[in-house]
Amino acid sequence: MHIFDKVEFSSVKPFDIIIVGGGAAGIGAAIGARQAAPDARILLVESESCLGGAATHRGVCAYCGLFTVDENPRQAVGSIWLELKERLRAVNGTTESPVRIRGVFQVVEPEPLKLVLDDLMNDYNIDVLLHTTVVGATRSASNMITSVDLQERRGRLHVSAKAFVDCSGDCDLAYLAGASTRFGNHGTLNLGSLSARFGGIDPNTRPSVATWRDAIISAKKKRPELCDIIPKNGSALLHMPISGDVITFLPSASYDPRSSASITAAERSGRRQAQEYLQILRALPGHEGMYLVSTGPNFGTRESRHMNSMHQLMAEDIMDDRRFSDVIALGAWGFEFHDVEHESWESTFTYPPKGRFDIPLGSLRSIDTPNLFAAGRCIDADQKASSAVRVMGTALATGQAAGVAAGFEARRESSGGWDVSQVQDCLRAHGALLDSDLLPDVGPIEQIY
Repeated sequence: MHIFDKVEFSSVKPFDIIIVGGGAAGIGAAIGARQAAPDARILLVESESCLGGAATHRGVCAYCGLFTVDENPRQAVGSIWLELKERLRAVNGTTESPVRIRGVFQVVEPEPLKLVLDDLMNDYNIDVLLHTTVVGATRSASNMITSVDLQERRGRLHVSAKAFVDCSGDCDLAYLAGASTRFGNHGTLNLGSLSARFGGIDPNTRPSVATWRDAIISAKKKRPELCDIIPKNGSALLHMPISGDVITFLPSASYDPRSSASITAAERSGRRQAQEYLQILRALPGHEGMYLVSTGPNFGTRESRHMNSMHQLMAEDIMDDRRFSDVIALGAWGFEFHDVEHESWESTFTYPPKGRFDIPLGSLRSIDTPNLFAAGRCIDADQKASSAVRVMGTALATGQAAGVAAGFEARRESSGGWDVSQVQDCLRAHGALLDSDLLPDVGPIEQIY
């Protein structure tokens, strides 16, 4: 029986920690909070029907940021990923070895992932509310969040806690709580894409980015009106290990993820784009029986609001290989920015010089709300740095760190306070990788193209 069925709807007992968002960052935050506060009451709130975030709601079946992106990749996210991987391997939800396309990442199947995350949260004794949205928050005179308003199926729920973690992707909690946030970076916003999963391709055919791009460009030359309908020519292709399906991120749109009307227009456009790409690609050899398995189901937003934090991670921090005394996670992806100004809306990718970089706790701590932390793409980073830290593998690590910090914050009154060294010690004790000079080798990697 769920904890919310044990009590009157209007009298839910206070929690110690509330986490908003059940994607990779939220999963990491829930685990980190439990590691720092073994006896805490922890609530994870998710607006969709399952946990998993982009991997289950947006068709992004690749955990990027788990491994360094240099010539000899090493593991950049520690035991929190290894536990998840072990559980996925047991249900045929991922391959043993990662693959390389630009960077190095792990392909996952969304259906096994949903079940694995349910079991994981159950084993860590995390209370989970699905189909529940944060719609408000209460702020004290001392600028602390004291409670949140949640909209669930029975109505409005008012729940208090001592510490909060925003893993919503859009900084919904921080924004509604009156914490300092901003939208995008420097007047720019990383474009979103709608995943399209294609099946029915001849098993003896190995689709490639180059082959698909050439076919799309050729079709546009024959039908110039397609340039306005399908602006993008190329995208990474994910080859799913079990089904043989191919996932791509060709359908794209420039939209405001804060606006339902804007997202609606993007979703409708993306579905039409997917059908246009399908018709073009079916003319290729071995693609005659190709069909669209699914889109999304939701558009994949790469950037929305950011929480203004104690330290904004900058591109210079990454390119200069700056080491932070308050390092709590390692990033391991490049500056991947999707821009309407770039030809055919295709992305640019700049590798960090060392293949990885430090992420400080200061980028996860609100500048004006002491008991609020952020993880995933909500953290404070400039345009380029944000495009590198937003990926799911890195979000798992920043989530764990934010959860650990929230765990210590929730215990502040009884413990007399906390500092970053305690967060780092807790993370290391639970297998997190914080020293970029002491990273383990990855092992075999499949080179796709």
